[in-house]
Amino acid sequence: MLHLRVSADEPGIAVLAAAARAAVASRNGNGDAAGLVLQLVGLDARERSRGGQDDTHIELSSSVDGTEVILQVRDRGEPLNGPAPTLEPLLELGVMTSARAFIEGTGNVTEMRFAMPSHSATLDSGSLEVLGVDTPLSSEEVTMRSLVAADAASLTRCIYRSYGWTYPHPDLYYPERVAASITSGRRVGEVAVTADGEVVGHWGAIFLTPTLVESGLALTDPRFRRRGIAAQLQARVTERLNNSDIVGRVGEPVLTHTATQELVLRSGGAIVGAYLSYGVPVAQVGITDGMLAGRRSLAVHYIEVKPMTEATLWIPRAYEPFVRMVLAHCDWPRSFGEVHRMGDTPDETLLDTTLDSFNKRGEIDVRQIGLDLIEVVDTALDSLRRSGAEVVHVRLPANDPALAVLGEGLTVLGLAYSVMIPSFSEAGDALVLQWIADPEIDTSSWHYYNDDIAQLIGGILGQVHELSDRGAQQRRRAGRRAALFAALDT
Repeated sequence: MLHLRVSADEPGIAVLAAAARAAVASRNGNGDAAGLVLQLVGLDARERSRGGQDDTHIELSSSVDGTEVILQVRDRGEPLNGPAPTLEPLLELGVMTSARAFIEGTGNVTEMRFAMPSHSATLDSGSLEVLGVDTPLSSEEVTMRSLVAADAASLTRCIYRSYGWTYPHPDLYYPERVAASITSGRRVGEVAVTADGEVVGHWGAIFLTPTLVESGLALTDPRFRRRGIAAQLQARVTERLNNSDIVGRVGEPVLTHTATQELVLRSGGAIVGAYLSYGVPVAQVGITDGMLAGRRSLAVHYIEVKPMTEATLWIPRAYEPFVRMVLAHCDWPRSFGEVHRMGDTPDETLLDTTLDSFNKRGEIDVRQIGLDLIEVVDTALDSLRRSGAEVVHVRLPANDPALAVLGEGLTVLGLAYSVMIPSFSEAGDALVLQWIADPEIDTSSWHYYNDDIAQLIGGILGQVHELSDRGAQQRRRAGRRAALFAALDT
């Protein structure tokens, strides 16, 4: 759509803001918001320009991704560890749908997404009825086929008929978002449809990386249950994925019921950890009575699709027991490397940061471990917390020998174990840690399929509480020291 290069001075930043305003407004988005955001980004880039020179340049490009306008700003100033701090209140207010920042080549990239009107358009539920579990069953024939973009509106209607507004994946209530993700190839699935093309069953998958998907998103219209439709759709999706280039599948069995945990183990998968306080509270129809009391937590599973190649893991000591618990029940070709001094570790850590403002969840993706790992991750964590994140996930390259040494200090930042995902991307395996604002998680409705799952997730909860208590003690000791020295000074 747009590409321009301006000087990092007041006239250049004004042009940058005007161009951003026009690019978003031309798609009926909030152009004024885009102009304000780009002015702040431009000023930050100028502030970070090396030597404070006014002859440095900033580049702006725009594109459309489904229901969002993407604006990318590139600069060659001091390295970014996250979006500009001045954007934090705007992120918390939802002025942008998301923002991320990363280093690419020899420069910084700040990427912001702005919603077009279709992004916020939910299904029209006015003429729809939520069908209860006692709804009479139908004998109408159905056809099973691949999900296509034209099914998006019908899929949202099926979700509403089955769950009302309580389905735990809110994005699926937005037909245009669903259609865009299907068109882009990020979402695939299989559906059961009636003769008039109405969707009455679905099983799908979302690509997290080119070789890893999150599968599930299953539902069946209450009128068409007890016919094995879900199992048939799952088999069709599984066959498609097995014949694709993906190497693994992840999913999120609920902790409030053991059925999905059992299904994973019977399918040859493994529980690899848990996402605690993962998202906003939802109602789990057929599982819990009404809305969950707090933010929902989920177990995480991994199912191998293609045979793994051998790899060595370099896990900091605080997190190694959890990885060993996971591997104890798998035949994955993984071994643990011996910790040693690093000879060629780069100085700078490279990472991406993003914020999901709806779920108040931040993500830090460490793409390269540098000697400044702790400082850079701490800065990114602080930025996400100030932007409203209540939980933050930090993804680390588990096959990098530097992680075993430099990662030792991550517990000081309050980061507890979350999951271990093999073959996450071309970079290899990923160790995911989690920071949680409120460690007092309600587990009263949790149930575990077996003792191994209970031990793993119980251990994760224990580490979350331990690190939270340790952080509180350190802050109190620092406060007491400050008071003591102040008294001595007087």
